[in-house]
Amino acid sequence: MVMIARKRTTRLPEVECAIILSAEVYIVKRLVARLSSLVLFCALGAAAFGQSLATTTNKTVVDGVVTAAEYSYSKTFQGLTLYANRTADALYLAVVGETTGWVAVGLGSMRMDGSTIFMGFVGPGNKVQFKVQAGSGHTHQDAPADVAASVVSYALKEAAGKTTLELQLKPAAYFKAGQASLDTIYAMGTEKSFIPRHFMRGAISIPLAR
Repeated sequence: MVMIARKRTTRLPEVECAIILSAEVYIVKRLVARLSSLVLFCALGAAAFGQSLATTTNKTVVDGVVTAAEYSYSKTFQGLTLYANRTADALYLAVVGETTGWVAVGLGSMRMDGSTIFMGFVGPGNKVQFKVQAGSGHTHQDAPADVAASVVSYALKEAAGKTTLELQLKPAAYFKAGQASLDTIYAMGTEKSFIPRHFMRGAISIPLAR
């Protein structure tokens, strides 16, 4: 009689199968969670970096108090928020800085050199101090009269440890045909003076909506 050898198969106990299945489900859930986080991050990033300055009909009141409905563009940096709004006949800018000293915003360059700088603070006795400056190298001086005349109105207020500067500007001075972005600088200092240096500064090129 011929004996036929049969290969024995080893079956995993049901408990071990359940453990393996649970591990696989856990791994899949982790992958799905990470993928969801990545998709959300990309969406938020696209929204943040894709923000542009469009022409709107928003009504901006230059009173030293910023409200969200007044501005179509905003960007927060370390201790300072920059706002902008563009209408058919005006450019509005605002900076709100966490300081009781001076705040400033400039246009025309990504550096102080070549920028038109608007800066101010609220001095003793609630006296507002404001200047239009022309950046030259690492310093600034009073801007020519025709440049200063681009300011239609301004307002400064200090409250709760923050200083706010709001401006209405003539758009023709800062927008040219075919211009794709608005080069902007911003800064703030701790002193109620135009002389001391900043303790925070930065620059951003704001895309202009077509």
